[in-house]
Amino acid sequence: FNGSLNLDGAGVGIYFISPLWDKLRYVLHLHFLASNNTVEYEAALHGLHIAVELGVKCLQVYGNSTLVINQLNKD
Repeated sequence: FNGSLNLDGAGVGIYFISPLWDKLRYVLHLHFLASNNTVEYEAALHGLHIAVELGVKCLQVYGNSTLVINQLNKD
């Protein structure tokens, strides 16, 4: 997952790769004011919701926010 914040608003990118290397990409625009950390949390949260909806049973999560990754790992 990744999130970004700029003058035009906030965006979220989520990328899934299946064990068979099928790829799914999701891009979302957030319609509220958010900090950079909030955008990263929203990216992770939306990715987890999508994984549940897809019926994913095993998930490895990667992101560029050490804060979010550490909290997901309960570190």
